[in-house]
Amino acid sequence: MNSFLSRGSIVSVCCLYALFVCQSLTIASQDPKNPGHEQIGTVMGRAVYRDQLRTGKNVTQREELFRLFAQPVKEQYISDRRKSLIPTEQEITYAAAFFCRDQQIRRLDDKEKNMIRQQLLTIEKQLRTEQLVSSEKQKLQEQQTELQACLDMPCRTFARFMLDRWKFQRHLYLTYGKGRILWQQAGIEAFDGMYRWLKDREKQGEFSIDDPGLHTEFYAYWTKQKHGAFLTRDQKRIREFLSPDWAHKLPRAEQHFKKLPEAEPNQK
Repeated sequence: MNSFLSRGSIVSVCCLYALFVCQSLTIASQDPKNPGHEQIGTVMGRAVYRDQLRTGKNVTQREELFRLFAQPVKEQYISDRRKSLIPTEQEITYAAAFFCRDQQIRRLDDKEKNMIRQQLLTIEKQLRTEQLVSSEKQKLQEQQTELQACLDMPCRTFARFMLDRWKFQRHLYLTYGKGRILWQQAGIEAFDGMYRWLKDREKQGEFSIDDPGLHTEFYAYWTKQKHGAFLTRDQKRIREFLSPDWAHKLPRAEQHFKKLPEAEPNQK
């Protein structure tokens, strides 16, 4: 693998992926807190309240702001661009075959399958015993189909995780003025592109953060935080990010992206 997913970084990616799987398997069972009276903003037309910030020992305020404001906007954005941003079955199959060459990923895949089997049992029980409206039943059946596919295809979930992230970050880089990239545990981020994208979503009214302190904290990742040598314009790294080894046979889609003029966040 090239430096976008090198042998040295695969451990970090696997750890973050395992955390993502655990969270995704449990979050559906968590009831949201009842909203308090102090509204701190809106997202996709819905009010957001201060006591929805679930900060704690291992959760920062900034992470919670991303969860409450950026994540719903991102999900809607991707849903509106399904053809270019949601991986196809062919893409998942190709990427899964590539990743399964790595023994560490295969071991992680085996452990993850046990969690998938447990979730399938839960879904099967819900489908048999609960009084569901048609939309709820359809959603459970779609989850059931996806989870069963993960059991049937080795490394499928890991491939989907990587493709989802890479397609979105690549799209941001090519659509929102290119700029610098940032190495993170799960791979490369389109650092400047994501900053411009969020500012654009905010300008479009898809979210607002009314508390000035929280608004500053939300963008501090781009405007104040030091990222050192992990933040770069190095053209070799950018080429590897745009076309990693495992994606060489995936369709190229640059022509579908609207290019916006370059502009830099106020990085100190």
